[in-house]
Amino acid sequence: MRERNITIVTSSMNLDGPFNSFIASRGLIPIHVSISQRLPFFENTLDIVHSMHILSNWIPDAMLEFALYDIYRVLRPGGIFWLDHFFCQGPQLNQTYAPMFDRIGFTKLRWNVGKKFDRGVDKNEWYLSALLEKPMT
Repeated sequence: MRERNITIVTSSMNLDGPFNSFIASRGLIPIHVSISQRLPFFENTLDIVHSMHILSNWIPDAMLEFALYDIYRVLRPGGIFWLDHFFCQGPQLNQTYAPMFDRIGFTKLRWNVGKKFDRGVDKNEWYLSALLEKPMT
């Protein structure tokens, strides 16, 4: 990435592995940020924020909304929030999370929902993957 003048900052959890060292060896900048902390960036500075398997229904609603507003804060106008594999129960999707994303102000560019099958067919569990844009105004 350095050869192409692209800076990528990424966060990972070190679960008995040297993930931050692996990230740094690839030319990316590793950081460690708790879900309860604000992102260490100024307003309107990032073009893309990507979350995969971290933001999900395990986070209390108020804390999740705080994290989403913080993502919105650091994105530039026209910036993209790529939410990947957001896990939730069926009723939560339309009752809790879709209104939350609308309330924050994201524009939905892509909104894909699929049933989660890894714990059995009988459970009403879903994954959401979405591309959300911060409006230009």
